[in-house]
Amino acid sequence: MLKAVMCRRSAAFVFVLLAGSPLLAQHAPLSLCLVQTRPYGSTQYDPPAGPWAIEMYDLLSAQKLRSGAPLQITVLAAEIEEEVPTEVRDLRCPYVIQLRYHGGIWHGGRSLDAESDSVLFTLWNGATGKAIANGASLLPVEDRHPSKAAFTAACANLTQQIMKSLNKLP
Repeated sequence: MLKAVMCRRSAAFVFVLLAGSPLLAQHAPLSLCLVQTRPYGSTQYDPPAGPWAIEMYDLLSAQKLRSGAPLQITVLAAEIEEEVPTEVRDLRCPYVIQLRYHGGIWHGGRSLDAESDSVLFTLWNGATGKAIANGASLLPVEDRHPSKAAFTAACANLTQQIMKSLNKLP
């Protein structure tokens, strides 16, 4: 009888230790929407989300936050900038990563880097519309249609910046 009670206590103690273990703790995923902004209403992408959004989804979906929480990403079809807030509001996206491709970065009438095009991101709060973080990755001008290597490198750079920003969220 005493042996049976000891076994039950030991089993209960082991269960409590395992249940409290960080190995079994599950973190709620961070939900966000990812959208690539189209420069013009008539511009269509194949696939509809746009090439930058698809590549960023592939890279980000494999990431986890420092806390161990996975990312739950909804990729939206590419939109012109004016349509993005409505789509985000309709889908109730808590956070949004918006991607834009620009030829050259201009500041005060002169180019900051005349030899580069850029892919920019803005991380913003879906409920308030307020920007939380911004970043960019540069592409050499000769890569107007970037090679797969330049494209992948630019997206990897953006992924690092975005993850750094996401890890700062409350």
